Amino acid sequence: MKAALILLAASLLLAGCGQKGMPKDDAQAAQYAKDEASCRGQVRDTAQKQRNIEDQRRATFEGERERWGQQDVYQTMANQGYTNNFDRLMARCLEARGWAPKTKPLIPQISW
Repeated sequence: MKAALILLAASLLLAGCGQKGMPKDDAQAAQYAKDEASCRGQVRDTAQKQRNIEDQRRATFEGERERWGQQDVYQTMANQGYTNNFDRLMARCLEARGWAPKTKPLIPQISW
């Protein structure tokens, strides 16, 4: 009985490790790759336009930040914002084409 419970618990844990929202066969994989490439091009244009607007806005106050030595902080924040925006737009585009969003882990990965 104890061995059966351990086996059941192990199988449930392993079943939860599979990727969700990803293609299962070659036809789906080809369609997913096509949709992803299409979304990537569309999203890249949109995200780059938004980034250019933000960069122009930040350039207005660039002298003040350089005066106080804060330029690197704002550049790092802008890069992270661009990445987050790009990922969000990609997820929306793929969802609109019928692909399930990638699931996020319950415990986020911490990076230092």
